[in-house]
Amino acid sequence: MKYSTTTITTVVLAVGVLFGLTFTGFNSIRAQNMTAPNNMTGSAKMHIEEAIKALESGDKQAASTHLTAAQQAVSGESDQAKMHFGEGMKAFSSGDSNGALMHLKAAIQALG
Repeated sequence: MKYSTTTITTVVLAVGVLFGLTFTGFNSIRAQNMTAPNNMTGSAKMHIEEAIKALESGDKQAASTHLTAAQQAVSGESDQAKMHFGEGMKAFSSGDSNGALMHLKAAIQALG
């Protein structure tokens, strides 16, 4: 059976693209899995730090916005960070800014 040069070239090109995309896809997935925890920790820290600044300046609306944004990012962190964040949220919700600040600062330390 004889194949034309065009047919062989097309098949080789298709296989090359298929393997190229497959390997690129695996590398992208591996890279995402390796960096996701660091990104979540960075996001949690940034939002908690911004919430602390807002609380210290008396801007409870901005603090609430940042605490809400930090909530999801903290969910994948250490138990200690989650505990302090949760206690900080409780204190904030009950109007205890000093208690919220204390726990949020401890959560930042627990995040590293």
